[in-house]
Amino acid sequence: MVVSIAALSVGYIRTTNENIYSNGIEGFANPLKTMNNETKSCFNDLKRSAIENPAAFEDADYLKRINQRLKEKESYLVIRKGKTIIYRGTKEDHTETEKKLPRFGSEISSQDSGVFLGKPENFLVKQQDFQYTDGSKGSAFILTDLETVLPHYKNIISQVFFSIVAILILTSFLLSWFMYSEFIRPLKKLKEGADRIKEGNLDDDVEINSKDEIGELCASFNAMRAELKESIEARIIYEKQNRDLISNISHDLKTPITAIKGYVEGIMDGVADTPEKMDRYIKTIYNKANDMDVLINELSLYSKIDSNIIPYNFRKIDINAYFKDCVDEIGSDLEQKGMMFSYSNYCSANVAVMADPEQLKRVMNNIINNACKYTNKAKGKVSITLKELDRKIQVAIKDNGIGISKEDLPNIFRRTYRADMSRNSAGGSGLGLSICKKIIEEHGGEIWAESRLRSGTTIFFTLNKIADTQEEESNE
Repeated sequence: MVVSIAALSVGYIRTTNENIYSNGIEGFANPLKTMNNETKSCFNDLKRSAIENPAAFEDADYLKRINQRLKEKESYLVIRKGKTIIYRGTKEDHTETEKKLPRFGSEISSQDSGVFLGKPENFLVKQQDFQYTDGSKGSAFILTDLETVLPHYKNIISQVFFSIVAILILTSFLLSWFMYSEFIRPLKKLKEGADRIKEGNLDDDVEINSKDEIGELCASFNAMRAELKESIEARIIYEKQNRDLISNISHDLKTPITAIKGYVEGIMDGVADTPEKMDRYIKTIYNKANDMDVLINELSLYSKIDSNIIPYNFRKIDINAYFKDCVDEIGSDLEQKGMMFSYSNYCSANVAVMADPEQLKRVMNNIINNACKYTNKAKGKVSITLKELDRKIQVAIKDNGIGISKEDLPNIFRRTYRADMSRNSAGGSGLGLSICKKIIEEHGGEIWAESRLRSGTTIFFTLNKIADTQEEESNE
């Protein structure tokens, strides 16, 4: 900063007096050296004449030309022959100074230096000795009146001072503006953004168009705000789903409890007055208690799966043998419920998957139970189809029930939505489908549904294949 100010000041000084102050900072700091340099060319001319043409010092025109050049340098020429001044390039009386001029042969000056004479006047003197053609001794003196130079320096000093003050003020203003625009204003915007977050407003970004560290800080702040907003929104949705789930489960539990309470009161009041009525009442109470047990078990299982604390026992399963056992059991249950059942397997022999048999069976039972629950036909139908894809096994479970609307279909695997659907019997499935989704995803597969109202629903899920048994045995 100081160097810049000095450079600007010297540049300004040069524009004010180019002839005297052409030596920049050094010339301003050392005025004697500056004046020596200013008269250097004239001194060299005198020196050359003293060596090559001493007769020039007797030529009035030559002396006048040299003196005219020196006048432009605030100097004048004095020629002494012996002890007598024969030429004086000024009309002013400087007798006392001329008396102090060095004697012939004094080596007090050169082209780059001179001698200072003070009191009563201040002069810088350069001397060049020579011999006249008649053999007498002569000396040429260049006298620079410092009294005329110093006011220029005083003026320049005041100009430099005010220039430095002006430059400092301008620099301070520019630096303040830079600090404000680059640091203070972005930090204020960051503070405003933090205040908005404190007040609960997570919608607005902090907008700062900068590529430096402040810009990176703002980008990180905006990313934090977005993640915080997403986290809070997810938490709000999760808490709402939990409240809705508790409300829906409470409603679903209330129905069988009310039924059990009514049948028990009937027995206590003697309404079941025959063995047949008593047997029917007790069976109804037993079935309602089983419904409650299933609902509570599903809720407990979902809680464990949602918290990732359920233990999985993954092992290699032969898909054909496993599903043969499943469909035998499922077929018997559906036959007792008066429903038609079909099974198709298009998988090749010895196809295997890595799965937990118990949890996979739970998926099958939940889907089948939903198919039975939402069948409004006189003769319900359920079919299971296995297909072998490139690297997956696809299982499709189809029913001819009431179906699901196109608008509701994407939501049937949502927890609270399923509870509402289960309670209102609007088609689809209840809490069991959420359990199915989590179990299949833990197996690395996918689950989805296709449905049309009054035409039935098909639930698809996939399992990842592994190398078949025969290939493994041959490799061994």
